[in-house]
Amino acid sequence: MKKDPRVIVDASGKHVMDFFVPCYMTDGNCRLKASAFMTQAQEMAMNSAEILGFGYDELFPNYGMAWVLSRFHFKFLRPVMWREFVRIRTWHKGVRSVFYVRDFELLGEDGELSMIGTSSWVVLNLKERSLVRMNELPPVISPEPMLEEDAIEALAPKVMIPRKVQAEFVHNHIVSYSDIDLNKHTNNVRYIDWALDCIDAEVTDNCPVKEVSINFNRETHLGETVSLYRHEEQAGEDHIFIIEGKVEDTQSFCARIVF
Repeated sequence: MKKDPRVIVDASGKHVMDFFVPCYMTDGNCRLKASAFMTQAQEMAMNSAEILGFGYDELFPNYGMAWVLSRFHFKFLRPVMWREFVRIRTWHKGVRSVFYVRDFELLGEDGELSMIGTSSWVVLNLKERSLVRMNELPPVISPEPMLEEDAIEALAPKVMIPRKVQAEFVHNHIVSYSDIDLNKHTNNVRYIDWALDCIDAEVTDNCPVKEVSINFNRETHLGETVSLYRHEEQAGEDHIFIIEGKVEDTQSFCARIVF
């Protein structure tokens, strides 16, 4: 088993890691990018799964399987800035509905919550490129939660373009080298970057991201063309964008981003 040596278990039983926010994780206003948080969360999930005995080093060589992220919902309680010293915490919440659920917290140096999130995972058969049913999962994957605690109580929601809305076409993206991860498909973090690139700079430069919900519905692979569409709406003070990516007529992802 290999894991990041910085990942430890804290007094509450959560798996935690401290890090200093570097410039390459931040945007033009020195704020932590949504995709950078997802990068850290993804790595923490992998490290936590290794500690629990059902990580990549167990599932891939022995079963030809891997965890894949299906849905993620997270909130910035305040902007997280360049050169902040922060702590990310995660814990496995066991089975809820058809998903394995994992929550996250990001704390500032003062110990106060800066971000909260919840994620829903499934297991992929890498040879067949198909999801593994709950009753066919390896026995090493525990359905029991680490902790009876919620960062966000509700499951990450389903996201979709509202019915009877004609979404605006933004542009096409060809899946390239920088998009692909060890599972030979586009890494989930890249979809957040694609989505934010569909939003006008006037918004992204002047308004911090408050909340992100994203669904990953179909893998995309090297060389595929993903057509990106957006829908924009206002809800009180919230400026909301729903971004959809499609390969031909099949949705690959859908994200809801609140500013």
